[in-house]
Amino acid sequence: MDKGNMVGMLLLDLQKAFDTVYHSILFMKLEASGLSNDILSDRTQLVDLSGTHSLCSPINCGIPQGSILGPLLFLV
Repeated sequence: MDKGNMVGMLLLDLQKAFDTVYHSILFMKLEASGLSNDILSDRTQLVDLSGTHSLCSPINCGIPQGSILGPLLFLV
């Protein structure tokens, strides 16, 4: 910097990156690679508030965090 050269920096926040992976795109890439897409199929979610449950909704994006395959699926 003392010599007048430019310095650049790129910062990426990947904290919620695993939540942004759409299953439809991931399934296409897994099938093109010859892999099964059973890993993320039939996942649902619901809310439980003091014993009252919401209806189950399918999950169409995101990778299970804390799994061994999570980082690999994100990179695919």
